[in-house]
Amino acid sequence: STTAAAAAVDNKDKNVVLTQAYKKAAINLRAASFFWRQVSNLLLSSKGQNDEMVLAFSGGTSKICICRLIDILDWYNEQTVDGTLPAFFVDDGTQDEKKAKSMLVVKASLDEEVSLPTVILTTSTTTSATNTNSVSYPLDGIETNENRCNNNNVDEETSAVIVQERIQSWVRRLLVDLGICPFTKSDKRSGQGLGDLGVPVGKIAYHYSNANVDCIPLLMADAWTAISEMIDAGPSGRNGISSILLAAPTFDTNFPLWAGPVFAMLESGVSATNSEPAIGVVCFHPQYATPDGSSWPGFGHMHSVPRLRKWLEERNPNLSEMLSEEEVAAGGAWQRRTPHAVINVLRAEQLEVAEGRRATGVLYAENIRVLIGNEGVGSSKLAADLMEEQQMGSNKGDQG
Repeated sequence: STTAAAAAVDNKDKNVVLTQAYKKAAINLRAASFFWRQVSNLLLSSKGQNDEMVLAFSGGTSKICICRLIDILDWYNEQTVDGTLPAFFVDDGTQDEKKAKSMLVVKASLDEEVSLPTVILTTSTTTSATNTNSVSYPLDGIETNENRCNNNNVDEETSAVIVQERIQSWVRRLLVDLGICPFTKSDKRSGQGLGDLGVPVGKIAYHYSNANVDCIPLLMADAWTAISEMIDAGPSGRNGISSILLAAPTFDTNFPLWAGPVFAMLESGVSATNSEPAIGVVCFHPQYATPDGSSWPGFGHMHSVPRLRKWLEERNPNLSEMLSEEEVAAGGAWQRRTPHAVINVLRAEQLEVAEGRRATGVLYAENIRVLIGNEGVGSSKLAADLMEEQQMGSNKGDQG
């Protein structure tokens, strides 16, 4: 029919646009991965001032993208220097904890004298007190510089395996068995039920970052590397990737840091790389709290309590009348509480067609009913299940 033919043309044109956007995003995503990896490498290897590294990017990399990445790094440095974010300190080699240590930052500048996009990284230090408890987002479990980034030892390999088992257990329990995500039917693959809309089923890629809270550039490097690999792999085929779940356990006890600055940097990175047509990032955390609606939490967060309440009143007025504001907030939060701090990355086209296929208000009202309704699982059981997953593979968990 004429209508069908027109629709086919529209879809073809859209696919062409998506393909072009993906190609541009892929180049910039590789640049973001490379940029943050070298920043974190220099941060972790430098012992003082005036170390330098020159980064040359491929000719297809957007200079605007590079400038925006530099802007994000500048913002991060400003926040660490003024004490808002945890700073990275260089060990002065003494055993005297009362002595000052040097705060190390990596600065970046664009070299305008060469044709290829080129960035010069330099380290600088400032003397700062060793008391880091005064920062807005205090440090937890700081490791030594030598240990905090060693991804190759056996302990880290084992830890990564255990962390993946915990996250997979959560996927099975919450997303699959309780049906909280209607398009995830196993802990290995997602995107089911969208094939007729052109979205293939792909594997869930599990990743692990041992970045510490005072080394957010390393987390950015791990995240953008995983995202770049997902885009390069494509959405379908044997190696196709549908989504990413990247766990960063050292951020488990600091939800404000995770939900605020970390995700602000990630969202800014999506914009910097012009990858909005390709990906979306979503926030999960063991201490996740549903936004109260008083301010904009940013993309990637649960809908606010007032919006969840509105959907409940429309779809299940009896349940809405029974639930307090705290219970509605819990119904949203339990959809985002994972055993570890997690960055979830989804393909933008998957998000788009999923929103078209499902009725958002119906889904969230039903999820709240399943989780904390009068016949639902209940917060106590959900908390116990989450704790059990957090202890999987540990001596404490084994003994329990």
